[in-house]
Amino acid sequence: MKFTFDRDAMIKEVSIAQEIISTKQVGSILSNIFISAYDNTLLIKATDIKVQFLTHVPVQVIEEGSTTIYCEKFMGILTALPPGEIEFNQKSAGDDEQSITVVIKPVDKKIKFQMKSMSQEKFPDFASADNVPYFEVPSKDVKSMIAQTIFAVSEDEQRFFMTGVYFEKKDDNLNLVATDGRRLSFASKKLLSGVADFPSAIIHPKILSIILKHAPDEGN
Repeated sequence: MKFTFDRDAMIKEVSIAQEIISTKQVGSILSNIFISAYDNTLLIKATDIKVQFLTHVPVQVIEEGSTTIYCEKFMGILTALPPGEIEFNQKSAGDDEQSITVVIKPVDKKIKFQMKSMSQEKFPDFASADNVPYFEVPSKDVKSMIAQTIFAVSEDEQRFFMTGVYFEKKDDNLNLVATDGRRLSFASKKLLSGVADFPSAIIHPKILSIILKHAPDEGN
């Protein structure tokens, strides 16, 4: 597998993946991100089993392929490189191991990083997100509502129904509720006029924290 990419565009997506992956199982496949290069696109997947993240980054594919790499190490390499075009090159190192070289373009022999990959065979399968209905709401309003509720989410994993923020549609209102058994937070706003009814759901705080951090502060 071989492809080139823009450093800053890759950092933006890998930084989100880094927030998703498990930090409790260093060395396991859950500390890795899955990458697949094809059709001048790099598919990136990350998961801690509870939360799944999938994104696409535009790249220039020279040789297609798939593998998994240690996310924290890859992020460290990206941040150490200067802005610009980067080359990712995976080659066989023998005994079923794969050696990966990451260099700036044009190739600078003084700046070169190497790392090893792990087979994607043990990476968890993702459920299909095709044909999932969705609706749009102003990000500024949703971020405000999340900030008003996420602080009350429980950290007790045994009480799974309290480890997220409850989203529901009530008439034209979007309601958010969170509690840890001691605190109760509630936010409601008329944002769903014309939106079809949908099942209520408990949203994991990792997803909501990423929205707070990365979604724009104004507009949709």
